[in-house]
Amino acid sequence: MIIAESPLKDAYRRFTWGPWRRLLEAAPPGWDYRASQQIGRLAGRLSAKKRADVVANLRRAFPDRSDLDRVAQAAFGAHFENQYASFAFGRLNATNWGRWLRFEGLEHLDRAARDGVGVVLMHPHMGPAQLPLAALGALGRPVHQVGGGAVQVEKSETGNWASAERGRLEARMQVTLHDGTGFLRGLLRALGSGGIVLTACDGTGGGKELGRRLERTVLGQPMGVPVTPFWLARRSGARLHTLYTARDPLDPRRHASFIGPEVPVTRDGSVDEALEAGATFTAAWLTLVLSRHPEAWLFWDEFRPGGLLMPAVEPKKP
Repeated sequence: MIIAESPLKDAYRRFTWGPWRRLLEAAPPGWDYRASQQIGRLAGRLSAKKRADVVANLRRAFPDRSDLDRVAQAAFGAHFENQYASFAFGRLNATNWGRWLRFEGLEHLDRAARDGVGVVLMHPHMGPAQLPLAALGALGRPVHQVGGGAVQVEKSETGNWASAERGRLEARMQVTLHDGTGFLRGLLRALGSGGIVLTACDGTGGGKELGRRLERTVLGQPMGVPVTPFWLARRSGARLHTLYTARDPLDPRRHASFIGPEVPVTRDGSVDEALEAGATFTAAWLTLVLSRHPEAWLFWDEFRPGGLLMPAVEPKKP
């Protein structure tokens, strides 16, 4: 979710990444995310035009739902939680990570580690997207993330300072970050040695598409679906699993990350056939997960033709 540049936004940045960050870093674990969520909900109430855009995009996916304004408010909260998730990364460790997050499905990673094979975790941008990454790193897992592509907007000097602060805080995670715009040999080596690689299966956080995409229907709309997770798993021999993050249904004060069972990867036949099958699986899985937890997804402002969705085709003139 991208908010337009303005002097007011710069003043907010100075406060948020300065004294507010220091205050939340001193707060009890978990309070940082809850505070960010409440500020996000407030921003959603104050940003009438932006909220209306999000509601309009939600309506593309859920034309029959009557609670889309509530979902949009919660989505603003999720965006702010994600935006300031890095405030916790310097404090999160092997003994306290459970104050922020609960995992379901860690046994899949344990099994792969015992078998000496790597794991690709394909995930949408839901909840604090890097929180499971940070938690796995704190647990001592050999975890890697595919990233790359800065937000495609021109920022003020204050905006660049805030981005640098965010990068500095994210660097406290005990993980290895890889530039998705570069060569993938490092990722293949990591998977070949039993590493865990997280890679997105919906869009790119910076707004600039990375990797190959195939058109599929997601939530009733034509969308370019990334196939990098299936390519990495097939090429490296790693196992492929899904992962998504949302508010914990057992304790709404924290989040939960759900690691699903192994996803079949077509290893015989052509690469194109394997990727076509992978795109079909991903579209169906995204539709299911986003329907269950629409409030946790971070990309509703881009769920439109020319954004995440395929551009609208103009009718031919007679």
